[in-house]
Amino acid sequence: MRLSTQYMFKQSIDSMSRRIGENNDAYMRLSAGKTLLSASDNPGAAANAVMYQDALAKMELYASARSAARGSMEMADSTLSSMGNLMTKNLSQKIVAAKTETMSEEDRKALATELDGIRKNLLDLANSRDGSGRHIFSGFKSGTAPFDENGVYQGGNEAITQTVAQGNVMQTGHLGSEIFGSATATDLFAALDQAITELNRGGPVDDDLRAALSAASLAVDEGINRLGKVQAELGTNLQQLIELDSKGDNERLAIIQQLQSAVGSDYGTQIGVITDSKMAEFSLNASMMVFQAMQKMNIFTR
Repeated sequence: MRLSTQYMFKQSIDSMSRRIGENNDAYMRLSAGKTLLSASDNPGAAANAVMYQDALAKMELYASARSAARGSMEMADSTLSSMGNLMTKNLSQKIVAAKTETMSEEDRKALATELDGIRKNLLDLANSRDGSGRHIFSGFKSGTAPFDENGVYQGGNEAITQTVAQGNVMQTGHLGSEIFGSATATDLFAALDQAITELNRGGPVDDDLRAALSAASLAVDEGINRLGKVQAELGTNLQQLIELDSKGDNERLAIIQQLQSAVGSDYGTQIGVITDSKMAEFSLNASMMVFQAMQKMNIFTR
């Protein structure tokens, strides 16, 4: 059987074209860092990749939510610590001592000045804002200062909550009314205001002064207890966020590995892609050499 030069040229060109295509394909996958370039390459793997990418996106949202929640709670905890430094047992003892005749009228007026300074500092702390300018103790009504200048609560009635993980909703803020006992028998601002008024009134110790000082002492003690409970809750929630972050990091790593395997960007697959690329390059070079040799051949030459 005799083969024409034209037939052999065609076979050589076809072979070289295939090798060029294989080489380009290998180069594209190598450049992309993955083997799955389109859904048609592997429909099943492509569907899994979409699922893994969606899971990672949700994880990133939850991680961002936890980061924001942590920032809010850490700021609240720091602010509460500052409040606690003002509302000490020593302060309560001073208020109790003012009910006795051992403290002079001048001393009681000095205590009134001290209480007024503490009240102003507490009010400033209660109206603290976060880095975005939102009031941290106003709940969802964060655009409004929780307390007016008279210490009357103006904030919201619902504490801020945040979804920090799948199916996990956490309270990340506390209301100023909860912390200061607003509109209750132990309303701290109201009790301090009344005590300051009575101390500044002067004169001998009477029933009105004793009642005002007793209420202020109780309000301070209750305020310290409320601060302790809120801070304990914040500490528990912050610890839970650490655990959720650790769990989230492990799950994220596992899904990333699954995604890499699905799209062919994992280490083992990439080693195979590099090998395929080299083989495609060798095959292309070989085809080009054959083609060049065919150009010099003519089986009908006599």
